Amino acid sequence: MALGTPTLEARQGQTTLRPNFITYLQFVGDDAYATGGTADFNAFVGAALGINATVSAVSGYGKTAGVVTHLLEYDASEDKLLVYVLSTGAQAADAADLSGVTFDAIVTHH
Repeated sequence: MALGTPTLEARQGQTTLRPNFITYLQFVGDDAYATGGTADFNAFVGAALGINATVSAVSGYGKTAGVVTHLLEYDASEDKLLVYVLSTGAQAADAADLSGVTFDAIVTHH
């Protein structure tokens, strides 16, 4: 995985079954995005938090030069972070250089 080092702010919520957490992450995109998404996002979040995290949802966007240009989606069944180009609605192209895009993500995990 080639996402940039995240900065985070953790928040805690509670369900009746287990604690869920909401973490705000900011990171730079892959320098060679793979169509189908960036794999192993659970491990990326876990490494940032220093825990073994299981991500359940991601909501976020990416900015280039201060303008929102991309949207994030998380595929929990495949553990992949997907990036879509805002102007077209299409997934970012294979091998696209997203290292100039700063992503702000709200990650729900336990």
